[in-house]
Amino acid sequence: MSQSRLAQLLQVSPSAVGMYEQGRREPSAEILVELARIFHVSVDYILTGVPAEQETDDLQRMLLSRITSADRRLTQRTDRPFSREELAVLFAAMLMEP
Repeated sequence: MSQSRLAQLLQVSPSAVGMYEQGRREPSAEILVELARIFHVSVDYILTGVPAEQETDDLQRMLLSRITSADRRLTQRTDRPFSREELAVLFAAMLMEP
């Protein structure tokens, strides 16, 4: 998701999102709750980076679904450049393999 899209969803400026990412600004409690809702994780996960077991299972199911979908699209593709989404899913899949 782009910074500008996330900024729209949070109703803040894109520069605010950039500052959150760079650690130059702290999001309010309301923004943390909204981030958790947007990304379907707990506020604890946003604050600690440690997912609850259920979140891990949900995340794995979502990732597997996205990888399967991307794999299906990749096998059906003609010789055209990869989209950003396809590359992101491909790299995520490679990083997840043991």
